[in-house]
Parts: sequence; structure tokens; C-alpha cells
Amino acid sequence: MTSPDWLTADFLKSCLESDKENTQKVTVTGFTVEPAAPPGSNYGCCVSRVNVQYVEVGGEDNQQSVSLIVKSPVVGGFMEEFSDFMRDIYETEPKYYNDFISATYKWSKHNIVPKHYKSPKPLCVVLEDLRSSGYLMADRHELLDFHQCRLYAETSAKLHALSVAVYKEHPEIIEALVKQSPDFVEKGRQAFKVMWTVGLRCMAAYLEDKPDYREYWEFIKTAEENDNLWNIFQEMEKNNHQLKALIQADPWCTNMMFKHNALGEATGIKIFDFQSLKYTTPVREFVTFIWSSVKLEVRQSKLDDLYHLYCDSLNGYLEEFECTEKIAFEDFKAEILSFSPLVVLMLCCVLPFSLVDGAIELATYLTEETLKVPIKESPAYQTYQGKAFKKIYPQILDQIAKEGVFDYLRVKMDQLKSK
Repeated sequence: MTSPDWLTADFLKSCLESDKENTQKVTVTGFTVEPAAPPGSNYGCCVSRVNVQYVEVGGEDNQQSVSLIVKSPVVGGFMEEFSDFMRDIYETEPKYYNDFISATYKWSKHNIVPKHYKSPKPLCVVLEDLRSSGYLMADRHELLDFHQCRLYAETSAKLHALSVAVYKEHPEIIEALVKQSPDFVEKGRQAFKVMWTVGLRCMAAYLEDKPDYREYWEFIKTAEENDNLWNIFQEMEKNNHQLKALIQADPWCTNMMFKHNALGEATGIKIFDFQSLKYTTPVREFVTFIWSSVKLEVRQSKLDDLYHLYCDSLNGYLEEFECTEKIAFEDFKAEILSFSPLVVLMLCCVLPFSLVDGAIELATYLTEETLKVPIKESPAYQTYQGKAFKKIYPQILDQIAKEGVFDYLRVKMDQLKSK
């Protein structure tokens, strides 16, 4: 792998010397660079693993080494066409680690996220290499088992509660992280709507020759017609929630890593990738996680367990951090149902995208060119043809029907027609 011009010994020296746990000056004697994420596991940035050899200045002349993860903006291709738009995203994550995470240590000396180093390049993030500590990335084609989901529920609840505590004392930190320019908001809305439409059309095309699922096909066709579901989603976004927190907003299973015991059960978790932050109800994050990252059998048999676990953990941490906010389980479940439009988006767009064999070009989902060809001829429809996808579809539609998603949205669509 060819390293970028800015990734130099001086860059790495600055990063290592920003480590508050080690005040020694260092001399970088060499480094190697390799890709850190397999194809299809990362799209929004370049992720490199950098193995650094160094010696401490003034100490014994012992060669030491450390492995770092360096995240930097994408160069070239479709993403660079949106460079101004993406800059807002790239600027967010360094602030998250340097400002927000640093502030949370007042309430808890946690290790929820990877250790971070201060980067001399403002749009780059430099983190510890979790693989060196025994953490492994989950297989995105297999999704997450109950042990992994349990860890995520407890850990994300703690992170959300910490953001509530930070907001009380330092609202400016949270507000700076979620502040977006009008241009950013509008471009994001346009791209999101295209993705939404592409996903619904792909799902309809996938279901049209499956007579056992004709009811779902009819629902999807109605949902896409006249932007029905999109309009319901827009209304959902205006909801005023009783409890707000800073959320990652992208809890895909490749944005976390797990440590395992001898039996292969997950015993530790670290969460990362904070480019898409939102300040809203944390229930939104948990809904996104459930329908983008969790094994089908966990959804079928353990969903209520996970709901109780997350809700209880969130309330427990809020109390621990001396926050008066609390969410009753009945209100929690009601909020989950209100996010039914988001659940459909997860199933039509995000889950097929994350399960795809290999990687796809983002332009497939985000540009209107895809809408100008028959949907079955589009690259986006290929996400519905992979082995991992076919293992859980269309049975997963039965699961969201069981959760009341379709019934809830049918009522909403009927209300739209009557206006």
C-alpha cells in the first residue's frame, strides 16, 4: 500500500508525543502501512494500519513499536465529488475524541472507545490498533449474536448517558459536534431521499415474484408511491423527544470490535466511527442497531430481552451520572414503534448494502442516475442477490410485521390519504 505524502515520521512523532500517558519525546525510526479494513466494511474514509518503530529520546536506546489506525479523507472517486459536503463529516470525528470523550472522563474513566492520539492533520483521526489488544471485527455477513448485542446495548447506553451529563455542563461541546451548514443539510437530504427511493424499488422488485410475500410487495409499492413513506419519515424527524443524547447514528456491526473468551463468546467491546453524529433520542440509535446489525435468530427470540437491557442500562447510568432524566419502558417501546419508517429504510437500503458480497460503489445508492434505468439492471439491485442476503430475506420481513411496523405505517399512510 502506498502511503500518502503527509504520512511521515514527523506526523507519527507528533501523534505519539500527544499521548498524555507517556510524556517522553520520541524519534520515529521507521514505519509500515497497510489497509486496515476489508472491502465492503468501510466507505466514508481511508483506514490504514500503521506499524511504527521508535525510540524514546534520552532513554535507553531500545527499539519499541506500536500499531496505530489512521483514518483520513477519501482521495479520488465518487466521494471526492462531495468534498465540501464531506468536510463537515471529516471535521466531526477528531472533535468527538478530543473534546467530547475527554470531557466524559469526569464522570467515568471508561474505555468504551479506542484510545486516541491528537493528529497534526485536522481531518485525520489516529487511534490505537484494537487488533493489538485482541479485539476482532465481527463478520458483517454473519451479523451479531446475543453476547455481542448484549455488550453493545450496555455500552452504548453508557455512552448515551455520558452525553446527557456532558450536555448539562458543557452544551457547547455537543452543539459544536452536531452543528451543520444549511448546504450540508440539504445535500444530505437529497442523497438520503435518493437512497430511500432506490431501496424501496429494489425491495419491490425482489418481492414481486414471491406470492407468499405479496402483502409486503403491495405495502412497499404503496410506500414508494407519491413519496408516502418518505413524507411519514419527514414527520417522524420532527418529533420532540423527552430524552436526547449524542448518538453515533451509524451503529453498523463493522463500527465496533469485540474481545472473546476461550469459548468464543464476546466479553469486551469498543465502539468507533463517529462521523455521523446526531443529537436526538438515543432510542433512534438502538432501533438502527437492531435492524442493521443483529442476527435474525436474535431478533426472533431475544428482542424484548435486548429492549429491557438497553432501557434498564440507560436509566441506571443516568442515575449514576446524577442526571434526573429517565425513560419508562412503555415510553421506550412507543418510541421504538414511532421509528417504523426508519426500520423499513434499514431493511430496504442499509441491511442489503451491509450484507453485499464484496463492496459496491456508493454512487449506486446516492445519485439519481440509478433511478433512470430499470431497477433490476441497476448495480444497487445486486445487493439483493448475495448469499448472506438470501439467508435472512424475506423472513426478516415477517419479523418486522410481528413487531407491528407494517400495521403502524399503514395507519400513517391512510392518514396521509385523508388529508
